[in-house]
Amino acid sequence: MHAYTVEPLYVKSGQDVIAADFYRPKTEHKSGVIIMAHGLACLRQFKLVQFAKRFAQAGYAVVLFDYRYWGGSTGRPRELVSIQAQLEDWRTMLMHVAQRKSIDSRKIVLWGISLSAGYVLDIASENKNIQAVIALNPFVDGAESAKQYPLALLPKALKISSQDYMGAKVAMLPRTLPVVAESDQELCFVAAADAYQGYQSILHPDCYWSGEIPARVFFNLIRYRPIQNLRRIAVPVLYIASRQDSIVPLEISREAATNIAPYVDYNEWEMQHFDIYHGKWFEKAVAVQLDFLNKHIGDG
Repeated sequence: MHAYTVEPLYVKSGQDVIAADFYRPKTEHKSGVIIMAHGLACLRQFKLVQFAKRFAQAGYAVVLFDYRYWGGSTGRPRELVSIQAQLEDWRTMLMHVAQRKSIDSRKIVLWGISLSAGYVLDIASENKNIQAVIALNPFVDGAESAKQYPLALLPKALKISSQDYMGAKVAMLPRTLPVVAESDQELCFVAAADAYQGYQSILHPDCYWSGEIPARVFFNLIRYRPIQNLRRIAVPVLYIASRQDSIVPLEISREAATNIAPYVDYNEWEMQHFDIYHGKWFEKAVAVQLDFLNKHIGDG
């Protein structure tokens, strides 16, 4: 087990600044590096630190960042989710890390969970400067995930999304929707039965989280389909799917895995979408990830 330090890292992105934590293990050689960010409407402190610590203890450097508009990163309106901006943040951080002298830039791993796992698979399909990808419960097909959404609520959600999108063009204040709701009759982004408790289980008590985001991204989430690009991936991918996932249909995870073959190490576990953050599933996930990293990146 390696000792490590955590240093603040600030990376310019256009007119804004991306805030990150740089976990630097004390090793005798340059470490491989894992770039990490969260899924939909989450801060890096929401249960990702526990993964980063375990990777650093195993000897891997970690860069864990917040997207623009979130957490310690700048940008307005606050708590805006923009798929294109967040993909650009991944590209910015990848470029920055590749230029750092303190790590082995030949051993860069992208790590994502849920929506960000879709992002890292998307980036891996276009970028040849990464060594491997770890994708936990990846959101790979918005159109298929939308079929899980309550049909009675969908027209209203799309209407508010359109109104917010048009309002943003004339500098109106955002129209927001809750990320999750306690009742399945309430309008929100993630209407799965276990989503409210799932989000509550990963929130950090010391971090501000309004629980609402501008509605404009709702339509774009439905249209976001990284599954269409997966056949272009040519690096090792650790893919972990949940058999009881109420957000990402299991058959879509299986289709995505076949699209990545022969580069995919595919795992299906008898768990729900948010279980991987907790208890035995977290421990199992860490062990499997470290085995994967050791195989494809080498000892930390």
